[in-house]
Amino acid sequence: MALDGATPEHLSLEPVPDAAVVAGVVNNSFSPFAEASAFCAAAYRADIADAPAGTLHLIYLYGHAWLDVDAGITVSVREGPEDAIVLWGQQLLDWLLKAVDPDRAVLIFDCCHAGAFAPLLWALGTRAPRLSVFAAGANESAIAFKSERASRLSLVLAALLSGNQSRVDLVAVIAKAAESVAADGVIAGQDVDYHMRGEAIRLDRRTVSTNARRQRTVSRIRRALIGSGAVAALLVVVGAWFYWQHVVIEVDLGEISTIASNVRVVTTAEAPDGNRRTVLSEEAAQGASVRGWVPAGDVIVRVEANYADGSDRYLAFHLALSGSFDPVGKFLRLTIPATDEIEAHPGMAFIPPGNWLHERDLEKRQLVAGYWIDVRPPTVSEYTPLAEQFAREGLLGPRGSFLLNSIRNASAVDAAGFEPLAGLGKDLSDIFAVIESAESDQVTGGGDLAPGLGEIACSTCPAPMTREEAILYCTHRGKRLATDLEWELAVRGTDGRVFPWGNRIDQARANIPGLPAVGEPPPALKPVDAYPDERSPFGLVDTVGNAGDWVINTTGSYEAVYMGATYRFNPEDATSFRKSPVTDEESLIREITARCVGKQQAD
Repeated sequence: MALDGATPEHLSLEPVPDAAVVAGVVNNSFSPFAEASAFCAAAYRADIADAPAGTLHLIYLYGHAWLDVDAGITVSVREGPEDAIVLWGQQLLDWLLKAVDPDRAVLIFDCCHAGAFAPLLWALGTRAPRLSVFAAGANESAIAFKSERASRLSLVLAALLSGNQSRVDLVAVIAKAAESVAADGVIAGQDVDYHMRGEAIRLDRRTVSTNARRQRTVSRIRRALIGSGAVAALLVVVGAWFYWQHVVIEVDLGEISTIASNVRVVTTAEAPDGNRRTVLSEEAAQGASVRGWVPAGDVIVRVEANYADGSDRYLAFHLALSGSFDPVGKFLRLTIPATDEIEAHPGMAFIPPGNWLHERDLEKRQLVAGYWIDVRPPTVSEYTPLAEQFAREGLLGPRGSFLLNSIRNASAVDAAGFEPLAGLGKDLSDIFAVIESAESDQVTGGGDLAPGLGEIACSTCPAPMTREEAILYCTHRGKRLATDLEWELAVRGTDGRVFPWGNRIDQARANIPGLPAVGEPPPALKPVDAYPDERSPFGLVDTVGNAGDWVINTTGSYEAVYMGATYRFNPEDATSFRKSPVTDEESLIREITARCVGKQQAD
């Protein structure tokens, strides 16, 4: 039954796919289990034929439904070509159930707010249908795929009923459908529910003899070849291959055009094993969404724009798309954060919910709620005035600031004329690190045993901080340090790559020179944007190599740990998943900075 009558204009409901198309999908799904010529469209106030003995009435309602302040769940049905009538939920049920045996009736509500029908049905007691299915929660919208011209639930049921089983458990099918349309991190989920009364419902598939099926198949092939010709057959093959290899992706841009110009959607194909990224498409936004076919595989879809406030933001989705003929997975709708949320996070990247691979062993994890993280760490010139403010306000002790302590010590050395001591601290630290490396796999190389005796980091280099200083910096901004899991996901993406750019180390992509040659100085920090084109899948720069980033350790026992940074002895120290501990004595030695997050912790 189509719920496709006129709806109130003030609700501004989006058009839904043609009910006749959805009816065709439903008919094809259930016809193998139905009596011959049993399908029909129901019209309001028209009689519903009685179901023969031993059969069920399956009534599938599809279209618009909304919540009225006074009447509750409400629908609109046609009363002729031009007329429509608005019905309260109870009025609709009274008409539907007056002519059917409730013990042999199945009602499927495939509409928004379908769950709002549930209390009305429960109140009927034994007069309620044997099985009632609700495609969405009482306060939830159902999803329709415009490209497939059908509803999400109808397509899922079609896929689940398309096998060759001679008998299916209908409730088990509904339960699998509910699991399939639950939230998966990419497409918004639907809370499919059902109400069962009485014994289980099992549907028997009508059988056709093997010989008859074979003859019918041969006849169809013959007609297809004769009627269409070889060229058409080839086009069918090519079209089928394209359909199997591609997924339709629609990016909902919301109202981003109100805070940014030159909005565009860029799609890239990722090849981590070869450290390659290939641009597949770049499409300028002409409206509230952008849609296109994307090849299956490791893909990144990012939304780029020029924001009115001049700040940088990064919005990206890292997807693992699989080839399939299953229409259920052929459409993905990606939704960026709300405009006010984007505007409130300048200089940050959004990490959306989804599945990802963790640590060296690629443990499967799921991020339930998205979060924002800094695209880059603060530079020396950006952070120095803030550090001085913290010191004046008494928030940092005499040795509380790595940067201020280094500047103070360097000035004292210069004033005393002790320039020859400049490299001594790092030389001694390197010697101690070599000795320690024979006993511990946690060593990451030497630092400076006397901060300030070496060169002070450049003004555009990442600002070194103590751990307490990094916490204070993020707190001052109304944020906090990233956890180890948040940092790892933001740096490596969802595909488990070893480095932000792929699986092979490449010294041309980050400040990771390794152990210096004999007589050469240790590697110095480079500017934050020294490698501007080397971004993580979610858009972060200056992650591995250069200075490390302090993180909150949620998966280990050490309290003070950092990730990223350069390496001297072990290249794994510069991977996207390596955590390195720091002792109190080293807190003013290691060059470690801060990268803050703006939302809840990753899972």
